[in-house]
Amino acid sequence: MKCEYTALSKYLEKSQNLYFIYGPEVVLRNHSKDEIKRSLANQGFIERRVITKEDFDKLHQIIIESSAGSLFGTKLIIDIHHDQGKLPDHIIKIFEIENISKNQNIALIINSHNEKLNSSTKWVKAMDKVALIVECKKLKSYEEKIWLKHQLDFVNEEDKKFLVQKIYEMNIGNLVAQQNEINVLKLLYKEDINLSSSTINGNAEFEPFELEDALINLDTKHALRITSTIKESEAHYGPLLVWIIGKIVNNSTIAKQNNNPKASLEKSGIWSSKISNYMKFIKYHPINKLISLQKNVYELDMSSKGLGKKSFWDSLDRMIINLTTN
Repeated sequence: MKCEYTALSKYLEKSQNLYFIYGPEVVLRNHSKDEIKRSLANQGFIERRVITKEDFDKLHQIIIESSAGSLFGTKLIIDIHHDQGKLPDHIIKIFEIENISKNQNIALIINSHNEKLNSSTKWVKAMDKVALIVECKKLKSYEEKIWLKHQLDFVNEEDKKFLVQKIYEMNIGNLVAQQNEINVLKLLYKEDINLSSSTINGNAEFEPFELEDALINLDTKHALRITSTIKESEAHYGPLLVWIIGKIVNNSTIAKQNNNPKASLEKSGIWSSKISNYMKFIKYHPINKLISLQKNVYELDMSSKGLGKKSFWDSLDRMIINLTTN
């Protein structure tokens, strides 16, 4: 059984516990998986086991062992990440397991980077009989605006109409970039920061976002000056600064490991005007340092929430120096 992302909610009640998500729109793939997990949670699927390529060769064994259920009677979601290359035989063989979609103890979600499927292929035909196949293709203009409006449910009605139009105009056809803007707005609303149209105006001077440019340009002095100014007058922007740094580190780490870093950055929603500077930033830092910095971002996030032992602003300064120097 196959459906598009926009109709997923109508199919969830009809589907069995095997899902295959694919398509060119990564944001919609992630949203589909989240919606499926919420539906499964309502059915008692509490535990989750993530399977990546390193464990594909053990996949059949994991499924068989999990089919009997846990000692505590909990139901398990097996979350399979297929993020590169053609679909491996280890995943294809899942659809050959007898009664795989009818098992009441496990549910399988396969999130594939494949953008297209050949419906005449033998394994696709087999999958169609036992799984709900969710296609996440590019949205039409009117669908994009509907999606964006739905994502901004946390915004008051007075701001929503303006924000939908502004975010859409700034990032037409780029849901990743739109999602980035939405994530920032969630932080702003969570911190009860007064929102005005200037916040999302591309021409406005919005100090925290200058930090991104300073960091990818390896301008230590300017980056420290920005955070010092924010600390003195707008300290509530702390979580937003962590988000900006996390965005830089995570996108750079993924791009560094990709055969085509530029394409990776574009898919991550980085503005075209910033990509050349991101490329220089990536070349400047070795992959082992970027991976280490990901852990530092997590620690910085904990510190911003008052859960760490170190001073947030001191840790932030050290992070900036680490990001902009060798």
